Amino acid sequence: MVSDNKHKPYVLAVDDEELNLELLRFILERNGYEFVGTSDDDVFFSELAKAKPDLILLDVIMPRIDGFELCEKVKAIEAYHDIPIIFLTGKVNVKDKIRGFEVGGVDYVTKPFNEQELVARIRTHVELRRARNKIEEQALNLQQSNDLKDRMFSIIGHDLRSPLSAAKLKMDFILRGIIDPKSDAFLDETVFGLLKTMDEALNLLQNLLGWAKSESGQIQMIPEKLDIHDLVEQTFRLLKLGSEHKKIALHNNVPENTYVFADNNMIKTVLRNLMSNAIKFTPVEGIINVNAKFQDDAVVLEVQDNGNGISKEDIQKILNPNEHFSKLGTEKEPGTGLGLVLCQSFVNKNGGALNIKSAVGKGSTFYFNLPLYTETEVA
Repeated sequence: MVSDNKHKPYVLAVDDEELNLELLRFILERNGYEFVGTSDDDVFFSELAKAKPDLILLDVIMPRIDGFELCEKVKAIEAYHDIPIIFLTGKVNVKDKIRGFEVGGVDYVTKPFNEQELVARIRTHVELRRARNKIEEQALNLQQSNDLKDRMFSIIGHDLRSPLSAAKLKMDFILRGIIDPKSDAFLDETVFGLLKTMDEALNLLQNLLGWAKSESGQIQMIPEKLDIHDLVEQTFRLLKLGSEHKKIALHNNVPENTYVFADNNMIKTVLRNLMSNAIKFTPVEGIINVNAKFQDDAVVLEVQDNGNGISKEDIQKILNPNEHFSKLGTEKEPGTGLGLVLCQSFVNKNGGALNIKSAVGKGSTFYFNLPLYTETEVA
């Protein structure tokens, strides 16, 4: 039994009189409520574990345990702390009322029940709880939205400013004559540096926009038939500048005509980030392999390098979205740590999981699984 705004409100009751339970059932069910009643506190906790009620009715006087003690036990459990509890009693005195409110009750209903009063009190507290839950949910969403904005501004203010400032500095040197645009050194170093800087800024912007859309739920996944071998080749061409500068050999070991069923833009982003990351942490004249391993109806893609490797402690941080973790590459290439978090999110959305195998000083392998495309897939 699940209770939410799309279902009937669920009321769980404990009373040692079976007649009272039957009366409660009759009244509540004909007023649109789901109802479960018991006279046994053990059965009560068993029912409580099955489904969280919108409201609990507790008889004050019972032979084995009174309603006040039972209420205290319920409120001591974090998962049930927010459930409103109304006490049922045949005697009402100020002392009992104060005790009931002190242990966490929200209201009293006296026996014998007046149907209209009973239903009105239950409806009021159920609606108050739902309204409170909605407000708390909206507050959480607002907090998450503010956290997202804060992190975006931090990245824009620091990580994006760095490559753009470097590019501006080099352009200033050219305009002031400090760097001679006609020299061979200019072509070898300055032009490459400017292109590399712009590439870093563009990559960061793409990741930032993709991450923001993913976090805010604005991104739409459209799975389709994708040729992974071709996507790897496209990514190699995209990253040619960085790999050739470091004389890194790129090997596409994915068999031709390897088709998966996934979102094109997301998988392109994942491959771009994983390969860019591998280039960043692979030394000059290193090797990067992209491999494919087939498992039943899925393919596991590996991006393998012989670079610096990653410690076990850092592996725990890399894929944690709450960690702003980044390191400089072998040529002091900067990073934000955002790319791998984005990869993890996009792989998850496509039904896979991103994992890391690494040994310090030997290299790393980032691998993830995707569903193979079959002719039964509907376009």
